[in-house]
Amino acid sequence: MIELYGSSTPSAATIAIMLEETLLPYTVFPINKDNSEKLELEFLKTPSTNIFPIILDRDGPNKKPFILFEVGAILLYLAEKCGKLLPTERIERFAVLQWLLFENSKIGPTLGNTKHFMYHAPEPIPYAVKRFNSEAKRIFHIIEDQLGENEFLAGAYSLADIAAFPWVKEYERYDVASETIPNILLWIDNIQRRKAVIKGIEVISHLKM
Repeated sequence: MIELYGSSTPSAATIAIMLEETLLPYTVFPINKDNSEKLELEFLKTPSTNIFPIILDRDGPNKKPFILFEVGAILLYLAEKCGKLLPTERIERFAVLQWLLFENSKIGPTLGNTKHFMYHAPEPIPYAVKRFNSEAKRIFHIIEDQLGENEFLAGAYSLADIAAFPWVKEYERYDVASETIPNILLWIDNIQRRKAVIKGIEVISHLKM
């Protein structure tokens, strides 16, 4: 059994979708500002860094409990655990990995900062809003071009799409006009119809921040 600790964020949704796609049994434990600092995982040997979401695989390597944080690492771990959504052939595998790393280093951080400065900053910072919004639109342009040549980010549906989807589907929040991203809209529609995606989004949407 895998335990997912997180809140209603795109990162937690990514992991929930992956768990649904892989059919691995799991449970979800909500994390919020009231309990995150008090949480003590029984198998965590070092002080908690409060980096969520995290998973605890009670049937980990060598049949021992295993804790993992960082969404990219979690997706890779789950893919290798079940043998799905990550190709074994070298070229196809690295095609997926480059888009997974692009999500980890560009999509998530940029869109997260864009959303923060647009909607949640305690005081307006016009330069930050302009800077991150401009970078967000550049990222959407890169994804749009890629999806103009491929049905999914790395050709076939993979963990790269799962990583990017919860962020990209909120394109309107970043002032990205729908008429500028027809390929992305088709990609979003194809992904959000999947039963695993519907269930994963639903599971996380019920968690309180």
